[in-house]
Amino acid sequence: MTAPPLPRLTVPLPQNPLAPCAWHPGDVDEPVGPPPSDSEAEFAWYRWLLGHHGAFCVWRLLSAALGRGDLDEAAVLHDTYSALLLYSGSCRPEVYLSVIRPRMAARHPALSGTWARDHRHAAALLAGARPAPGSALRAAVKFNRLVHMTVAARLVPVGGSLLRDAGRDVHQAPTEDEQALLDDFFLVDRAQVCAHVFTAALRARVAALLADLATQPVHAIYDRDAVNHFQTDLPVHIARLVPIAEAALADGAHA
Repeated sequence: MTAPPLPRLTVPLPQNPLAPCAWHPGDVDEPVGPPPSDSEAEFAWYRWLLGHHGAFCVWRLLSAALGRGDLDEAAVLHDTYSALLLYSGSCRPEVYLSVIRPRMAARHPALSGTWARDHRHAAALLAGARPAPGSALRAAVKFNRLVHMTVAARLVPVGGSLLRDAGRDVHQAPTEDEQALLDDFFLVDRAQVCAHVFTAALRARVAALLADLATQPVHAIYDRDAVNHFQTDLPVHIARLVPIAEAALADGAHA
């Protein structure tokens, strides 16, 4: 397998806060290279990994927003997560089924995004927040579920997820080993980092996402007009991550 030009992402476990920085390290994070240009398979793999790195950062910021009761920011972050789902899953279904899905199955026959620690942590906080009917957060959560189902239906038109096909109960909690396996699959390491380092890592990945979209916009077609319309503004939604992270850093809100 060709290694994509994507450095590993280091974040603490979701229940652990980012540390305040004793000094300002600047943009010390390793830059993210452009996607491979000579292989459709590796291009799809790059987008799959980079989009999920963005999602790990979103979940971290989402937990912080929900923890301090900022439901409007949580709504914006849900829309950003929807944009990252569309970016990650923008390859042709044939490429997903011949490249991405087999690589996941090779790691674990039931590998599932539901094993992501950060997503599970944010989902638990969201359940406690109980956004009001008609609120921006309720609408963003509903749309995020629609995007997830729509992308999944396009990429896997017949059959189910690896988790379902492996006969696992979708409500069964993953083990610690399974959660660690998912982290490693997506090139995520768990260690204490300061808020400046996290923000620099996020900024590098957003820059790579926007640069990729500027040269090769996503043109996947779905059977949902709302999803197709939303997809035209992916850069707008993804770019919002940086000011959210920088505002949290300035306010000392270490997620």
